[in-house]
Amino acid sequence: MSLANPWFLAALAGVLGLFHLDLLVALLDGARLGRPLPPKLEGVYTTETRDRLREYLPEKHRLGLLERSAGLALLLAVWWSGGFGRLQRFADTQAAEFGGGPVLTGVIVLAIAGLVLTLLALPFELWNTFGIEARHGFNRTTPATFLGDQFKGLLLSALLGLPVAAAVVWLFETQSRAPLLAWFFLAGFSLLLSWLSPRLILPLFLKFRPLADGPLRRELLALAARLEFPVGELSVVDGSRRSSKANAFFTGFGRNRRIALYDTLLEKHTSEEILAVLAHEIGHWRLRHVPRQLAFGLAELGLQLALLGWALQSPGFFAAFGVAGTPAGMGLLLAAVVFRPFTLPIGCLQLALSRRHEFAADAYAAQATGGGGALSDALRRLATDQLVHPQPHPLAVTLHHSHPPLVERLRALAR
Repeated sequence: MSLANPWFLAALAGVLGLFHLDLLVALLDGARLGRPLPPKLEGVYTTETRDRLREYLPEKHRLGLLERSAGLALLLAVWWSGGFGRLQRFADTQAAEFGGGPVLTGVIVLAIAGLVLTLLALPFELWNTFGIEARHGFNRTTPATFLGDQFKGLLLSALLGLPVAAAVVWLFETQSRAPLLAWFFLAGFSLLLSWLSPRLILPLFLKFRPLADGPLRRELLALAARLEFPVGELSVVDGSRRSSKANAFFTGFGRNRRIALYDTLLEKHTSEEILAVLAHEIGHWRLRHVPRQLAFGLAELGLQLALLGWALQSPGFFAAFGVAGTPAGMGLLLAAVVFRPFTLPIGCLQLALSRRHEFAADAYAAQATGGGGALSDALRRLATDQLVHPQPHPLAVTLHHSHPPLVERLRALAR
């Protein structure tokens, strides 16, 4: 490692710059909690709700900053103590004992790094779930459910993530057109995962049961039929087993589409509001937002892989982290450190596209349900029940929000 190494300087500037940007956003966002509400939100956030917001959101911000501080401290400690080089040598030794080569070495590096990051995040997840969320009445997760989710997440990472990592490492170790081949492979895997998720993965974490026959089911199916949305299954999700927050989503392709409504949504919202929420989700499908977001994500992936292929050819890239040679597995890990700050503009563009899609889906739902009143009521209830920031700072919206602020959505629906 040397200050004369441009990779070292770029990585250090990016990591520190991103951390301080997050700190600035948290401060700006928190400062806006005391501002008077715009007229559109008067009567939406009661005095009691605003008092809860002033406690809840700063606690979330502090926890997030503490977690990022711990991550930065660990990264700098490992980096500046030569830890990446020692990790590479350890992985080389372990792979050699099993008769493996650079692919096994790379998988060991990525597995150890993933496990360390999981363990680092665990106390903060516990604090968030059983501290902040529980204190403000949101958490319903039991310790057994929490531990079960952690175990299943690690198991899935091992069964799915490690073979994918091995394939990508193999491509970059052996193929001259590795970025292009890796892009095709990861794009195909993403599509396969989208198809498998409603069948195999989501049921590991959520329990789905058919929505009972009755007026609401008939109204929802009638709305889907009128909007020409093919429904394979209409389910209720046991979201209340983990949180009091409400949600709805759909998954799958073709006739395998599953509409999933959280039981908390059914408990807290009127049938008109639920129909409006479903129309909003159908709007995303009818307006082809999902394939657009997928295409944008695949384009971003292609750029990242091209940058990775370029970096892996540079010994200086590895030397900036105290690693000898150009091992592809370690390169994948280091690229996450180097490139994340510099791909931030792409992430902001993707979030801007998502917010634009939300406005379009809102407009579609308003037209499909005869006006924006029901959806507006649903959005108000969701925002206050979940203690959503009533007027986040524009910089926070740009950097982190996939949905527009509530006041902007209500104004758009009122036109």
